[in-house]
Amino acid sequence: MMIQTNETPAPHTDVAPSLHATAIQDRPEISEAHALRDAHALLGQNRNYLEQVIDGMPAGLLVIDAERRVRSMNRMMAELIDAPEESASAGHPLARWLPDAGLAARVSDALLTGMPQDHVLVSIEGHPDGVRHLEFNIRRTEQAGGYMLLLIGQDITFRRKARLRLQESEEFFRLTFSQAAVGIVLLGPDGRLLRVNGKMAQILGYTEIELLQRFFQQLTHVDDLPDELTLVKRLRDGEISDYQRERRLLRRDGTPIWVNVSVSTMRDAYGNQRFISVVEDISRRKGAEEALLRVINHDALTGLPNRVLLQDRLERAIAHAHRAGTQVAVMFIDLDRFKHVNDTLGHDAGDQLIVEIARRLAGSLRESDTVARQGGDEFVVVLPEMTGETDAARVARKLLDNLFQPLLLCGQEVFPTGSIGIAMYPRDGTDSATLLKCADSAMYGSKGEGGNGFSFYMADMGAQTALHLRMESELQRALQRREFVLHYQPVVDIATGHLGGVEALLRWQPQGKPMVSPADFIPLAEETGLIVPIGEWVLETAMAQQVAWQQGGLPPVRISVNLSARQFLGQDVAQRVAVLLEKTGCDPRALTLEITESVLMQNPVAATATMARLAAMGVQLAIDDFGTGYSSLASLKRFPIHSLKIDRSFVSDLIDDADDAAIVDAVIGLAHSMKLNVIAEGVETADQLAFLLAHGCDQMQGFCYSRPVAPDAIEALLRAAPAGQGQ
Repeated sequence: MMIQTNETPAPHTDVAPSLHATAIQDRPEISEAHALRDAHALLGQNRNYLEQVIDGMPAGLLVIDAERRVRSMNRMMAELIDAPEESASAGHPLARWLPDAGLAARVSDALLTGMPQDHVLVSIEGHPDGVRHLEFNIRRTEQAGGYMLLLIGQDITFRRKARLRLQESEEFFRLTFSQAAVGIVLLGPDGRLLRVNGKMAQILGYTEIELLQRFFQQLTHVDDLPDELTLVKRLRDGEISDYQRERRLLRRDGTPIWVNVSVSTMRDAYGNQRFISVVEDISRRKGAEEALLRVINHDALTGLPNRVLLQDRLERAIAHAHRAGTQVAVMFIDLDRFKHVNDTLGHDAGDQLIVEIARRLAGSLRESDTVARQGGDEFVVVLPEMTGETDAARVARKLLDNLFQPLLLCGQEVFPTGSIGIAMYPRDGTDSATLLKCADSAMYGSKGEGGNGFSFYMADMGAQTALHLRMESELQRALQRREFVLHYQPVVDIATGHLGGVEALLRWQPQGKPMVSPADFIPLAEETGLIVPIGEWVLETAMAQQVAWQQGGLPPVRISVNLSARQFLGQDVAQRVAVLLEKTGCDPRALTLEITESVLMQNPVAATATMARLAAMGVQLAIDDFGTGYSSLASLKRFPIHSLKIDRSFVSDLIDDADDAAIVDAVIGLAHSMKLNVIAEGVETADQLAFLLAHGCDQMQGFCYSRPVAPDAIEALLRAAPAGQGQ
C-alpha cells in the first residue's frame, strides 16, 4: 500500500488496520475467519437495533409459537398485560397472560388459515383503574419451517369509554328531547322550525309535522313579535349568545298562551348557525299571578280597585295631566248614616248596600275614570282630563242623583245619600297623597253641612282635619294618662222623689286643658275602636264606685252603665262582666247595663243569648234611647229586659207637641203591660215631670232634679236621703 508523502501521516491507529488487512489478504484462512466474525458482529448489531425498535414501539408486540406459547414480548406489551419483564421470554402459555376465549379462537384461526385477524377486543379485569380494553391485530409468519404469530396490541380503554359515553350522551339527548316536560325547538337562522319534540307540539296543539312547516314568526303573538325579532337579530349578529324572556305564543286555534322561552345560538356539524329554544308553558302560573294581582289590587267585596291600584291610577292621571296641561278631579265619597244602617239592619245588609253603591258609582262614570273603595263606606273617584270645577261639579251632582234612588234592604226601603269632597289638580296639590288628603277634608266639610252634597276643598279645611287627627292621638293617650273621669246622674222615682239609682256618664279631662264635651270625642272613640277599652274602664270604675259607696255605709244604690255597640257585639261581654264583678266585688243585682235598641236589632239571635247570660247572673238590662230605632215593643218581647228608657227627643217637646205626648203615653202603657220599668230621659221642667207623673212613668233623670255630678256629690245626696230608701 503506497503512502503519499505530501499528506499528513495518519495516526497509528489508522495505519495498523491497513497493514493488518494486507497481511490477511496474504493468508486466505485468516480472511474467511475474520469475515465470519464481522458478519456475526453485524448480525448482532442488527438484532440489537431491531430489539430497540421493537421495545420502543408505541404498540405492544407479543410473539407466540404454534403451541401458543409466548416466545417474546416487548416492554409495551408487558405493561399492557401486567407481565414481569423477566418472564417475557419464559415460554409460558398465552392463556396465562391473556385468558380470553375470543382471543384464543382468533389465534387458532390465524394459525390454521394464515388470514389476518384484526380488531380483536380483549378486556382485562382486576386492573387498579378498572377494566382495561385491548385491541389486537394478529399476523402469521413462518420461521424455521414452522409458524409463529405476531400479536400487535394497543390500549383502547380511553377511546372505548369515550365512545360509550358518547353513545350514552346521544341516547340521553334523544330521550330527553322526546320525553322532556318542556318544549324543545331547533330553528334555522331564518326562523324555520327544523326539529321539535312532542311536548312542543302538545303546548301549541299542532302535530310535529305541522310545526316543521312553520316559522317562529307565525307562532308568536303580534304584540311580542317586534321584541322577539330584535333579540333574534342580536343572536344572529353575535351580540349575545342567549336570552330568556316571557312571551305569548299562538296555539293552533289562535288563542294566546304564555310561555317562558330560553334561546341559545349553536353551530351544527357543518358550521351552520342554529338556534335551540326551550319553551315552558307558564299559562297556569300567569293565571295565578293575575288572580293574585287582582286580589292585591281590588276590593274583595265590590271588585272595585282598592287603595293600591287607586294610587297607581291617580299617579298616572297626574302625569298625563302634567303633560297635556289638563286638570284632575279627586272625589272622596262617604255614605251618610251608613253606621245607622249597619247597626239597625245588620252587617249583611250593610255589605249589600256597599255593593249596590259601588255598582251605581261605576255605572255613572266614563271608562277612563276610576272609582275605588277606600275602605268601609268610603269611595274615591278619579276624573282625568277635567277642564275645571264646572266639569267636576256636574259629575258630583250626577253621582248624588244616582245614589239617591230607592233600595230594598231586609224588606225596608232606604234612600242612600253621600257626602262628597272634591280636590283639583294642580290647584289643591301636585301629588296623590296631597290630593287625597284635601278631598278627605272637603268631604268632612260637606258632611258638616248635613250631607247629601259636595264641597270643593278650601285652605282652612286642612286645619279642621289636623284638629281631628290631633284629638285622635290625644284620645289614644288619655287612657294611659288616666284623663277619663265618671260623673253620675241621679235616677229618681217620680212618685216618691227618692234617689233610686245613678247612671255613669263618661267625661274627658285632659291635663291642663278644658274638659272635652262627650259629643266631641265619643263619636271619634266609636270610629277608631277606642270605645272598647274605654268602655271596659267605665264598667270597672262604676262597679268599684258602687262597692265603695256601699262599704262607706251609704244606702244601696243601683248603678247603670251604657254599653257601646262595639262592646256588646265585638267581644264576649257576658264573660267580661263576670270577670269584673268578681274583681270588684260588685253585687250583680245592683248593676244595670243599658243597650240601644239598634244594637239589639242588628243581630237579635246573638243579642238574646248574651242578654240571657247576663240576666242569669242577676244583672238587670235596660233599652236606652227607645223610639229612635226600627224596633217595636212587640219585637222587644224576645229579650230579657227589665227597663225601658224613653229618648229625650220625645220628652223635650211632649208639652207642646201632641204627637210626642201621645207617643210617650203609649210607650208607658205598653211597657207596663209587659211589666217593664219606664225611665224618662232629659226631664228639665216641672211641666214635663207633672205629665210623666200623671201618666204613670216610673223614674226620670234630667236637669229637673240634677245634672251629672262628681262621685262626692252623689255621696252627699245619698247621705241626705231619708232612711230606708232603697234601690
